Amino acid sequence: MQLRQLEYFLAVWEAGSFSGAAARLYVTQPSLSQQIGALEKELGAVLLERGRQGVTLTPAGRVFLPRAQDVLRVVQDARESVHEVVEGRKGDVHVLTVRSVASGILPPSAARWHAMYPSTVLRLHDYSHRRDLEEAMRGGQGDIAVGPRPHLWEGPVHSLGYEEMVVIGAAEHPPDASASAAELAAADWVLYEPEQGMSEVVDRLAGRLGLTPRGVARTGQVSAALLFAVEGIGVAVAPENAVPLRWSRHARRIGSGYFRELVVFSRKLPSQLAERYRDMLTSVELPLTAERDLPEGAIRFQDLSD
Repeated sequence: MQLRQLEYFLAVWEAGSFSGAAARLYVTQPSLSQQIGALEKELGAVLLERGRQGVTLTPAGRVFLPRAQDVLRVVQDARESVHEVVEGRKGDVHVLTVRSVASGILPPSAARWHAMYPSTVLRLHDYSHRRDLEEAMRGGQGDIAVGPRPHLWEGPVHSLGYEEMVVIGAAEHPPDASASAAELAAADWVLYEPEQGMSEVVDRLAGRLGLTPRGVARTGQVSAALLFAVEGIGVAVAPENAVPLRWSRHARRIGSGYFRELVVFSRKLPSQLAERYRDMLTSVELPLTAERDLPEGAIRFQDLSD
């Protein structure tokens, strides 16, 4: 049984004749009759009777009519649903990211997205480490990803800017204060568990500064590391955008500045809806620093050896 046969059957019933239905469908009458005959043969029953007053339904036809209408209605609804997704009117956008970005970068964009596309659903999935994020994207678990620049990525990649990593401690400092390598080498540290992506950031920074952090505590959460640091357990490194405003004076620049690039990437060209979210991210003001505005002598994450 084919959808075309159902459409032909309904057209004949609505037009009241084979000739009228053929004209409406822009097909020849013999072709129309052949399709109706094939449908009746498959069902094992005559559906339509021709008479002087036109075509009427047989008892079998009367039973079959509402079922055929239901099928075509469902098909039309399915087509419309797909068109709404393709045209960006409805649908879900699955955004994969790392945990620190989920809390520090994406909330403002999510609010703006909801205001622009209230009929869509933004589904956010966060990962502790960028390696997990990249693996999930390669596995097709998301439409688009936001995080550190991936290694050897074959799909589209668009830079969003650079987030600054700062050091947090118990003492308060003026806005332009910075921490030296010597000071950090002598300090106690709140470190991250290996499965937390910030552990990689700290390891690379320590290697660049030529120091070995003396860990006195470890955690898998940036929020916990910040709390431990402010309470005086030790210093911690975290993205500046993840530091609550009330603790901003506890944060200091590391040397001339330590920055990690954030990008939006996908396996292939994203859907129209996901592409709109990507374009919004690249056009709105985010708490990131443009490459041209990086301070002189700043250390960039990709400048460090892998």
